[in-house]
Amino acid sequence: MSDASILGHGLSHHYALLVAYALTMLCWDRVARRVGGLWPTPAPISFAHPWREVGFFLLALVFVLGIGQLFVHRWLLPSRGVLAPLIDAVNQLLIFAPVVALPLVRRQGWESAWLPSGRVWARVLAGIALSLVAALVFTSVRSGSDPFVDVVRQVYHPKNLGNWVQVLCEDVAIAILFVRLRAALGLRRTIVAVAVLFAAAHIPALLATGATLGELAGLVLDAGLGVMVLFFLQRAGDVWWFWWVHFAMDMMQFYAVPGATS
Repeated sequence: MSDASILGHGLSHHYALLVAYALTMLCWDRVARRVGGLWPTPAPISFAHPWREVGFFLLALVFVLGIGQLFVHRWLLPSRGVLAPLIDAVNQLLIFAPVVALPLVRRQGWESAWLPSGRVWARVLAGIALSLVAALVFTSVRSGSDPFVDVVRQVYHPKNLGNWVQVLCEDVAIAILFVRLRAALGLRRTIVAVAVLFAAAHIPALLATGATLGELAGLVLDAGLGVMVLFFLQRAGDVWWFWWVHFAMDMMQFYAVPGATS
């Protein structure tokens, strides 16, 4: 992509995501420094047998994949009619239940899933505000994007309740894995490992749709983006705010430039 293309016509989806996430993470960092006590640096959580806990996560993940196949084959709750978004949300909870319930089953506390109990309302409000910042940045730099107000209206429509819950469950799953893997590997290696794992998770879907070599190479950008996001997220130890940003950015592929492929 030439400089003229970037400056004159906006960025592609991947680069717009990178810019939006980067600026939003920096905004969070400034807010965290100014709002004393809301995001104190969390102490690393230790486990008597960290690799055993990673193993429990992987076992729970197998059940998640199995329930996911039930959903794909329409064997979970049928989502039809006016209650379809609510049923979609319940289905997502059912799919991720084995992983999300792991801290409860293992009696390890919700802090080990980056769900701190203090001042949740403030964390959520910060997340909503930061998600709007992220959407504004994305729609400002993304080539061919629809106007910010129109995109936000579509993103936060009740029809997306299932996606909203899915993103929350995904973020909690990432937190659960990260905390346990960090106890086994240390911080730096865990950041890289988790970022690479979740970028690689897209490979089967890309191959199934006949992705080009260039599209597969885009996973390198995804991994780099994951490293940056995890660097900030582990400093917060808090999914409550990030969930909203992640949801908004995920929805950009559907509403910012409908029908776009790049």
